[in-house]
Amino acid sequence: MQDMKYELETIPVWDGVKSDCECFLCELMKQAEEHSVSFYLGSSVMNPETRIRVNEYGFCPEHFEKLVAAGKPQALALMCDTYLAKSREKLAGSFKAMGQAKPGRKLDSAVQGFDVSLKARESGCLICTQMKGRLDRYCFTTAYLWNQDQEFRQALARSKGVCLHHLDALLRMSSEALDAMARAEFCKAMVELTEKNLERIAQDVLWMTQKYKSENIDKPWNGCEDAQKRAVFKMIGQGRVLDPLDKIPK
Repeated sequence: MQDMKYELETIPVWDGVKSDCECFLCELMKQAEEHSVSFYLGSSVMNPETRIRVNEYGFCPEHFEKLVAAGKPQALALMCDTYLAKSREKLAGSFKAMGQAKPGRKLDSAVQGFDVSLKARESGCLICTQMKGRLDRYCFTTAYLWNQDQEFRQALARSKGVCLHHLDALLRMSSEALDAMARAEFCKAMVELTEKNLERIAQDVLWMTQKYKSENIDKPWNGCEDAQKRAVFKMIGQGRVLDPLDKIPK
């Protein structure tokens, strides 16, 4: 096994594998996102270090929307007060250039400069960064437990596995947790588990398409009422975690 590079998250990973959901990593990441949103709207809003990081990096549009939807107007207003001030400071030069630019190339250049400045201002997200770190630990822990704990290996083999998006994350992170031989075995096991569960969902979706035919209207659904949703989630995951930009310190 490789040197330990990540903090283990054994309890949540074990709970996730036992949950019988289509992708235990999707469920764990959903919980991680909720925790991160609560963190930034909780007492941390009064922490100077946290405020400095928020002022500098902010959040992606998706997570700003979730901060709004969380229903903590006072906490969000406190963050927005200083984040807006920092945004105005960073964009002041672009505003001045556009306001003073003459028609033609000067204005085109000023508008282009504003576009670059705005994209730079909106390029980071503290919540995405936190979640990416959490996902790395969950994936590392999954591979580590699979290699060290026979009971966990068997439980994972009986589970519904993960979505294709998180399969990719698992296979990539396995190089950090396992030596070459163990990683090859782990990757093979995960591919087999994934193919087995994709076949299960494919059969569920097929029956769903047939269930709407008149000759099958009175036949049982056999648990396939939500097959189309499970197929989508299995392919793309729920609540995809985007890779954060390197400029945000961990």
